Amino acid sequence: MFGSSTFQHAGRVRLWTLGLLGVGTLVGHALGLWAPDAQLPLAVLLIAGVGIQHGALDHILHAHMHGDPEGPLRQSFALPYIAGIGVAWAAFETVPGIMLGIFLLVSAYHFGMSHLRVDAMRRNTPRPAALSGLLLGLALIAPLVTRPDALMVLADFGWAIRPGFGGNTLPLQLASGAALLFGLLLHRTWRNGLLVLGGVLIAWLVHDLLLAFALYFALGHSREAFFEEFQERQSVAHDFRMLYLKSLPLSVAFAAMAGVILWLASGGLLRERAALSFLLAGTLPHIAVLEGWVTARAR
Repeated sequence: MFGSSTFQHAGRVRLWTLGLLGVGTLVGHALGLWAPDAQLPLAVLLIAGVGIQHGALDHILHAHMHGDPEGPLRQSFALPYIAGIGVAWAAFETVPGIMLGIFLLVSAYHFGMSHLRVDAMRRNTPRPAALSGLLLGLALIAPLVTRPDALMVLADFGWAIRPGFGGNTLPLQLASGAALLFGLLLHRTWRNGLLVLGGVLIAWLVHDLLLAFALYFALGHSREAFFEEFQERQSVAHDFRMLYLKSLPLSVAFAAMAGVILWLASGGLLRERAALSFLLAGTLPHIAVLEGWVTARAR
């Protein structure tokens, strides 16, 4: 999964993604039926082992993108990055409904573009349009965020989606239908319909919400983003193991911060929504950096 051969060919990357998502969905479904207590540890393992590293490489990726191939962790990058998390967290707590909408749109765009950039390499076509990336991202996350358990989380941010008819799975049914329709339309150009189908199956078959998200985030988005970032932006695929090790200090730091936040929430010293807001806020500077929306001086 982390070997350099994983990053040699875009077509193989997609096949690995589909295979891993398929196996992960089956494993997640089986755990929900026969070993529900194992769902949370698996989700944490995926997020800690793959997902956090995906974000903890930001200082290296930023440096390579802006002309510093060694990628040191400089104050000019780290301080604005950390401040950005704090500003986003404060905004989540001040206007939670608005920030949730911004978060979902920005995340959908980031997820969709990460896959379409791999698709562009697979098909040797120009960089995809932003609208296509947004539509693909919405197709991928809509089923996940309209599950009944996810709607309960959205309600904490002021999004009360309660259909008065059709049962509590109606939003998931509608979102899945729309996702498959978008996936069919995008498949005509990008041949990525199976990716959307995989997202729908995860939403329906994996019982635990966190595990469902972790499967897509770690085995889908993060893996393909690794490939796109290293091949397209840096051509340093052969250094992946070294870069992964360089990500560990920031991974440990962020995991420690997240652990403190979750500990405060579990002890009743911090609201659960505030703890979740911190985790969501932590992803926004990451997206802004990798999509090239902001930059800090690298020298």
